[in-house]
Amino acid sequence: MNEIIVGTYEGFLLGYSLRSEDEETKLKQTFATHSHTASVRCVSIAGKFLASGGTDDKVVVIDLKTRKEHTVLMNHDGTINTVAFTHGGTHLLTGSDDGSITVTRTGNWQIEKIWKKAHGGQPVTAISVHQSDKLALSIGGDKTLRTWNLIKGRPAFTINLASKGVSMPTEIKFSPGGDRFSLVSLQNVDVWTISKAGLEKRLTCNSKPTTVQWIDDDTMFVGLETGNIINFKVSETQAETCHAHKQRVKCLHYENNTLYSASSSGELKAWSVSDNKLKEVCSLNAACRVTCIALNRQNILIKKEDSDSENDNAKSESKKDDSDISDNDNKTYVSSKKRKPGAFVTISYDNENAEEISSVTEPSVKKAKRKRRNKKKNKSDD
Repeated sequence: MNEIIVGTYEGFLLGYSLRSEDEETKLKQTFATHSHTASVRCVSIAGKFLASGGTDDKVVVIDLKTRKEHTVLMNHDGTINTVAFTHGGTHLLTGSDDGSITVTRTGNWQIEKIWKKAHGGQPVTAISVHQSDKLALSIGGDKTLRTWNLIKGRPAFTINLASKGVSMPTEIKFSPGGDRFSLVSLQNVDVWTISKAGLEKRLTCNSKPTTVQWIDDDTMFVGLETGNIINFKVSETQAETCHAHKQRVKCLHYENNTLYSASSSGELKAWSVSDNKLKEVCSLNAACRVTCIALNRQNILIKKEDSDSENDNAKSESKKDDSDISDNDNKTYVSSKKRKPGAFVTISYDNENAEEISSVTEPSVKKAKRKRRNKKKNKSDD
């Protein structure tokens, strides 16, 4: 079962999962941690690692398998506004109020690249990594959109958003296919196309949009300040509105035909998505002010564990079969399977090279006898 992780204004990280009880689906709390001393601003998950950034100037990395703190990164001198893992999980990108973007390798958690003045010294507000892991987009206080080449580790190009009619951008997200991305600013949600390198469509809302969640390359859900959620298609001119929360929608996340939404009052809701229409499944009040959300795809980890256990079972069954055969077969078969003295791994070679290699890999008979004598001496001394 998938698990949603939410960050809160009170500094908590809370986990919830959908569970069926008495023919009713409910959100049940799975874990809680208070790793931050101030409010949590952003979260990101890749594999078993959860990274969260907050106003305490640090990035906390938690191992979701052990549910314990893995490491703490103190690479910035300001509030951490955005954290984003690459889709391969090899690197973590973080942006801060100090104006820098840091790229950290997840293997040893060492800094691999740092752009100290990524947006001219202005705060970095959002980062989004492309599905190919070859480039990333960032927006900042200088009202520019910057593209970063993650292969060469350098900036590619810069777009002045003010010239495009975009002011005070707050969020940027790629579509699942990677050809489009959305920009949230003031009353508008802009859809840009990478292939056309420009603005494709603009959605003007009656209320201030707070967050966007792509469903596919053509459909998105937009959370509003009023608590409503808009279902918007890029290829169409009209949008449908759903009354979701009483207060503003703070964050959205979509996975497996289920949309998770959270309001600033702490209300969490799960919606089933059918024909791009929302139907409420369950709701819960977290008793905290939710600021961000991410999804822990537990089914991926479970599949790996199941496959490992299946392999172990297969190996144990094969060992049993071999033992049964060895008991019923002749003595020559048993002697060929017997482990040679000092050999822990059996390696088979071609018949041509067997004589040359056997003298190197197999211990001599004299050494084996000497080991036996030493063992007997040690036992007699004891």
